[in-house]
Amino acid sequence: MERRKPLSPSDFIKYVAKPIAQKEMDIWVKANNINVEKTKLFFDFIYSLSSIMQDTYLGKDSIVTEEDILGHFNWCWNKNLENFTKENIIFNNEGEHKDYLWNFFEEAFYRDDMNKSVKKIEIHLSKLFKLYIEKTKSELDMLRDIYLVLEKSLIIDNSK
Repeated sequence: MERRKPLSPSDFIKYVAKPIAQKEMDIWVKANNINVEKTKLFFDFIYSLSSIMQDTYLGKDSIVTEEDILGHFNWCWNKNLENFTKENIIFNNEGEHKDYLWNFFEEAFYRDDMNKSVKKIEIHLSKLFKLYIEKTKSELDMLRDIYLVLEKSLIIDNSK
């Protein structure tokens, strides 16, 4: 990762809180080679994973240890990959994308209050991946990072 110069307090506030104009976002999408269809696919992938996790989570009474949590996540991860593979959309099983999403869900899903976290995750993902919703520069950086990680993990089968 490239090292950026430190932001002033006012620039930092703008970076994390001030939405950018739609025209600037359109330029950002083109400059970062963001494919709208892939963005929709990656949203579906993460949202599906989140849905499987929510539907199969038995609660903190049943999923207690770190091993239980990781086991649940891995089962959901594999189920999600299997579902996408049935649609001929294949992602690598292991890699930076899995690590990234494990870290995200470990913090946002397993460690937070379930009733609050599920809604927060849905809102966050919808805002992040839908390009017609205004975003801050911070959110665009996050979108680019997730997009690139998932794009690297997507296996393109050119034989069909």
